[in-house]
Amino acid sequence: MKQQSDLHQLIQSLSRTEKRYFTMDAQKSGRRSSRYLELFRALNKMETFDESALQEKFGSSLATDKHYLYEAILRSMRDYRSSKSRAAQVKEMMLDANFLYQRGLYQQSEERLRQAKSLAAELDDQISLLEITREQLNYVWTMKQKDFSEQIRRLLEEKDRYIHNINEELGYLALAYQIQMAKDKLKPGDKTARQLPFSESDFAEAQLPEAAHAQRRFLQSGALYYDMQSDFEKANHYYRRMVDWWDTYPNIKAEEYVRYLADLFNLLHASYYQKKYQQFKNILDKISQEQPANYHDQQLIFKQLTNYQLLYHINLGVTEGYEDLLQRVSHGMSAYKLNPVSQLIMAFNVTVLLFILGKYKACQEWSDQVLRTYNRNVDSSQFRLSTLLISLLAAYQTDELDLFDSTARALRRAIRSAREGVPTTFFTLCLQHCRKLNYAPQTERRELLNTFTAELRELLREKAQLPPLGMDDLVFNWLESCRKRKALATVFREQAAN
Repeated sequence: MKQQSDLHQLIQSLSRTEKRYFTMDAQKSGRRSSRYLELFRALNKMETFDESALQEKFGSSLATDKHYLYEAILRSMRDYRSSKSRAAQVKEMMLDANFLYQRGLYQQSEERLRQAKSLAAELDDQISLLEITREQLNYVWTMKQKDFSEQIRRLLEEKDRYIHNINEELGYLALAYQIQMAKDKLKPGDKTARQLPFSESDFAEAQLPEAAHAQRRFLQSGALYYDMQSDFEKANHYYRRMVDWWDTYPNIKAEEYVRYLADLFNLLHASYYQKKYQQFKNILDKISQEQPANYHDQQLIFKQLTNYQLLYHINLGVTEGYEDLLQRVSHGMSAYKLNPVSQLIMAFNVTVLLFILGKYKACQEWSDQVLRTYNRNVDSSQFRLSTLLISLLAAYQTDELDLFDSTARALRRAIRSAREGVPTTFFTLCLQHCRKLNYAPQTERRELLNTFTAELRELLREKAQLPPLGMDDLVFNWLESCRKRKALATVFREQAAN
């Protein structure tokens, strides 16, 4: 451990099942482990790490106890994962083979190596295959059976192939890093920075490697290359092939599920920003059908998938299925341990969606939750101002005068107390015009809506302060819906179609 809070972070990252496994594992050690279990339980109950409170309770041995407990948890988690992880089983078999070799049980050692090699091949684990081949060479040389020279020749050929595959994979991995670093240095309109020591021909189909992991790195490099060249169609093609690659190798997918999800969500992200909405929906449906086995993967899918589902409903004004989605949000936010920022973003997106769909009462309820619970934990001026503005617009839509007045006062206070750098001019302008609209006769409202729209465009043209969280789009579309007397969801659908 390098930081005092490392142990606390480790314990807080464990699922309930993992914590129960460790507790039962530690209890097998008898009375000796009781002190460490007490420390484990104390840290588990701590929402915020407090070293002084632990020092007071556990005394001068705290540092030693923390180190022991940290190592004990990692040992226990290795045992917990070994039955579920083929990669872990390969490593254990190699250790078994080494032990058997040292005891002179050479044939048993060789059999263990064969089992490990078969499992490593299923995972395309070229480094383990190379290491196993080295140990097999030792065995053949020790035993010197009749055909040992032929066995050595064959193993040396395998060794060369594994080294080639490893170099190829690492070569494309290095290439991906080079492209990403070059891309990070790009400035808008700068074409000279795109002139790299490789070209489009390096990513031709004929260059596709044979080894599985090298293929993925090849596809990743191609996606990044075309993304940097602003050829988003070809980049999208390579991102799609990366996702398809995982389905071609289900054993690797099961072993490296988090990396699979990362590639899947990268494609989802690209689809969203390139406005490939049909592809976007298809990927959402694909992710929805995933059935991850462990809590951490379930949590990751819930957090990422739900936010993208909310964005899909928001940007396309989709009403169908929103109630089921909100039920999953409510269930997931209580079932999974999300960090405060993730909770805030999700609750805010729900508030936006309900406003767009015209569910103003539910919108007000969620905006209250954002302000009283989720944003209180994060204390973001941008989320506070944006939520209050949405609540104000919802109160205007329902003609609730008392609620409108109280929300307007709250928004004015939030503007005054906003942190430096927050674009308060936008919110001040919206508040002023909303007040005028709320108290104006019906006959004057169209002209006021036009004035509001014109002044808002002028403000944004100056680009001095860009509104946060997409609030400019939301307000513009709301003004459009009021002027043309269309449902706000319809305006969003029409905007997406264009």
